[in-house]
Amino acid sequence: MTRVVPDADVCVLLTPRAIGGHEVALLGWLGDAIALNGGALRPVIVAPNEEFRTAAAKLGAPLWSPWPTGQDSPLALSAASTTTQRWRLLHVLQRWPKGRPLLLAPGVLHADAWLLAAALGMGHRVWVYVPMTHTAAHMGFRYAGLRDLSLAPWLGKVAAWITLDAHQAGQLRQAWRVTAPVHILPNRARLDGPNPNWPQPTDDGRLRVVFVGRFDAWQKGLDWLIGLLQQDPWWTRHCSWLFQGRGPAGGALAALATQMGVGQVSVHAQAPIDRALVSSDVLLLTSRFEGVPLVALEATARGWPVVATHGCGMDSWLPPSSLFKFGDATGLRHVLEGLSALGARRHAVAAARTSLARQSTQAHYESSLHDLCAALRAASASAI
Repeated sequence: MTRVVPDADVCVLLTPRAIGGHEVALLGWLGDAIALNGGALRPVIVAPNEEFRTAAAKLGAPLWSPWPTGQDSPLALSAASTTTQRWRLLHVLQRWPKGRPLLLAPGVLHADAWLLAAALGMGHRVWVYVPMTHTAAHMGFRYAGLRDLSLAPWLGKVAAWITLDAHQAGQLRQAWRVTAPVHILPNRARLDGPNPNWPQPTDDGRLRVVFVGRFDAWQKGLDWLIGLLQQDPWWTRHCSWLFQGRGPAGGALAALATQMGVGQVSVHAQAPIDRALVSSDVLLLTSRFEGVPLVALEATARGWPVVATHGCGMDSWLPPSSLFKFGDATGLRHVLEGLSALGARRHAVAAARTSLARQSTQAHYESSLHDLCAALRAASASAI
């Protein structure tokens, strides 16, 4: 770990409190970029807590802590208030050279908008890695029009963008009218070890449905799903439900499990996806909006069928029989009934894998990553 300003191509400023799918994807391609033959990138990472520092250290990239000694201890980082964290981020902005790329990585464009404005206002060459480029209106935020109106001018000042697919890139161009370069870097499943075995059929014939990810009631659609399970006994008579993850909706899910009773709904802490898959038949995503969910890519790679809303960013590679419109209980019921047979689930997985392989090859990913690294190095070199 260094306290002096490091000689690096880009400073990656991490701000989320916990590592989710988008952060795993970011750290994954940064690790690939460091190891890329003939095009290695030299990033330095500013991590907000010990969880991120541990994950970032595995990449082989240096960690930068420009604040005073003692403030970067695991205890100090974990106990830091929002105000303290913001002062630390401003300290980074003050010390990082203005001409060299500064990479921000919000999950959505409106997250930490103050930091984007501060960095641009201080004259930094800002790059943004963003998996979800939706407007506040699309995401259902309060005061959406005002949010979008106030954010748009700052987005126009960003030097370059990195996102997951053509759809997200198109939203930057069309909804936000950005003219800066947009690099598309496909999300990738990164799993170790062999695929787990499919579970044996249940004695009662119920379909085992699992949700894996952040317990966010609004974005992930858990508020709707909880209400569905509470209102109609069909959902627990024909399916069992497992929720694995962490987040603010954890309390509501725990209350649901208590209400439904043993064997109907269970809630587990965050863990590797394999732990959830080995006791499930189908992965379910009920999100109102997404980018390209890493958990869906991982389940497909492992050989598990995925059921998702049309807003999950998977319409191009999931079979139509695995998709439903958010809020359409009848549509979800029809999809789950269609996957009740093992043969139907195998067919759904095969179709998804074929479509996904056709759209995103390893060669395409490596080519996209090489171009991105070259652009970042060129931007850094021009500042010297």
